[in-house]
Order: sequence, then C-alpha cells, then structure tokens
Amino acid sequence: MSGYAQSDTLKISGIITDSSTGEQVSFASVHVCDTSIWVHSDQSGAYSITLPAGMVKLQCSTIGYKTFNIEVNLINDLEMDILLEPDVIDDSSHFKRWEIDWKAFNCYGFSNMYEGAMAMFGLEGRYDIWRTPLEVGLGFSYALPLNMKLEGAYRYWSLYASLDCKLNLLEFRVGKNLAQPYIGVAVGGGQSFGEGKESHANVAIRAGFDIRHFRLFFEQHFNSDKARGSYWGLTYYF
Repeated sequence: MSGYAQSDTLKISGIITDSSTGEQVSFASVHVCDTSIWVHSDQSGAYSITLPAGMVKLQCSTIGYKTFNIEVNLINDLEMDILLEPDVIDDSSHFKRWEIDWKAFNCYGFSNMYEGAMAMFGLEGRYDIWRTPLEVGLGFSYALPLNMKLEGAYRYWSLYASLDCKLNLLEFRVGKNLAQPYIGVAVGGGQSFGEGKESHANVAIRAGFDIRHFRLFFEQHFNSDKARGSYWGLTYYF
C-alpha cells in the first residue's frame, strides 16, 4: 500500500511578473492543462493553486503576453514565480483575425418593426488592443427576412465600427473550453429596403461569450428606422 494517499493535496504559489519591466501582472489565468482547474492572480500578481501530488502541466496566459507553459513533478508545496514575456504585435498586421458572422434572430419590442424571423450575415475584422481587454472591429452586415416571398419585405445593410471589452475577471471553464464574456457597443449606418429605400443610423449594445472559435452573442439594436429590436446569434472565427 502506498504511503502517500491520493486525497493528499499540495500547493503551488508565487508571483506573476512582466519579464521586461518587473511589474506584477494582475488577473493572469493559471490553468492546469487537461482539467477544468484554474485560478487568477490577484492585484499584486500573486497566485495560489492546490492540487494532488504528481506530474502537473500548468499554462499561464493573459492579454498582451505570450503563453507560459511548464511541467513540474509536485511532491512538496512549491513556490514558483512566473515571468511572462510581452507579446509584441506586428503593426503591419492589425487585423489579427477575421470572422464570418452568421446570425439568426427574431425582431421584437417595437410595433413598427418587421414582424417575423430574419437572418443576418456579415464579415467583421477584429483587433485586440495590446495589453488591454479591449477589442476594436470594423464590419459589414446584411439582414433579410427568411420568407422572401413577402411583398415589400424589409431588409437592410450596414457598415459599423465596434468596441468590446473582455470581462477577464468573469471568465470560466466549460469542459476544456475557455468561455470568456464580453460587453461592447457598435455604431454605424447603411440603407434599408422595404416599401422604399432610405438611409439609417444604427447603435447596438453587445454582450456574449467567446468559446474557442465560436461566439454566442446578444445585441440590442437602436436603428433610426424600424429595424429596432433584440437579436441573438452565433459567430464562427476562421
């Protein structure tokens, strides 16, 4: 019989700092690979995580830094400071990723809105602002009713700019996927087509979750024409 019970646990703790400045890195995520176990560093960069003894793979990451990976054999409580290397972004490639934004939503909340299901698709370029939880984007969207046989069916297109804030302190695990909530706003304008053609301005409040290559989102739109309402959908990053 082994002299070390599997139920015994040990602690890994330390300070997470910037390797170039020596400043503490707050709210960095320390994740035990292949598990749902993770913690955040506090405002002074300190972290602490309790685990069973044995081989442990840790991954430390946060916005603006390269991901840090290490494997240790945990046989005693371990003091382990982590140095994160800043992730220098190539300024010649500001749009780090593009997404095809397929959306499906129901319009409601205003009596003068188009009544019935609509579909919206578009293309949006997004850029993480270095070392902050902010993300900016430029996009195009086109909305149309699912039943195109309706006479005078309402549809519209828009060009818009967005600013989203990732809520790092509220991120959580869904299995092995990291789900990160965000809130934001988008503003833009375009043209709508129904009984006639007219220009419109648009403001949208955005919220949702990023889960690897997908984004589940909710948007409340305030168009200057009748396309006001709440929309929900799913985005795929490619």
